Amino acid sequence: MSFAFPAIYNFPPFFTQQPTADTWSRQRALWVSLVLAYCASHRLFLVDLNELSVSPLFTNASISRSLNRKAIDAVFEDIVAAGNGEWEDKKSRSRCFVWWKRPDEWAALIYAWASDNGQKICTVYEIVEGDVTEGLEFHGLHIDAVKRVLEVLVKQGRGQLFYGSSDTDMGIKFA
Repeated sequence: MSFAFPAIYNFPPFFTQQPTADTWSRQRALWVSLVLAYCASHRLFLVDLNELSVSPLFTNASISRSLNRKAIDAVFEDIVAAGNGEWEDKKSRSRCFVWWKRPDEWAALIYAWASDNGQKICTVYEIVEGDVTEGLEFHGLHIDAVKRVLEVLVKQGRGQLFYGSSDTDMGIKFA
């Protein structure tokens, strides 16, 4: 999948944490935007920071630069603080759900689809892998991410969860 990196991606200082607090803050904001756009383009929902740190996102081979892990961690702290991420492992902070659409936005999309199509009860599998959702934006959503999204619908009073023998058997009865 091809991704068009912004011009700043080819600016070597972009890959070095800037010493001035204001500049570093603006730099992190640019990285946050880049991470969200990259994850959306590649449909990445759950990322491993160790793997991502050596990916083209944080390593620009054409200018022989990469962002160090400490700076990557700071970028992801900003992503989480802004509500666009959630640590899968709060202790080690090495895996993060990246919400390039926030859970309430995903929930609204799923609920609108269900309402528009007369869906009353659906399993997680039907929502993310089913033929009826093929081509929809939430098709292929990570299984653990969709569970969090369905919990949003429950909190909004728009559904009730039911549990099966596996995660894909889990589902929702829409209100």
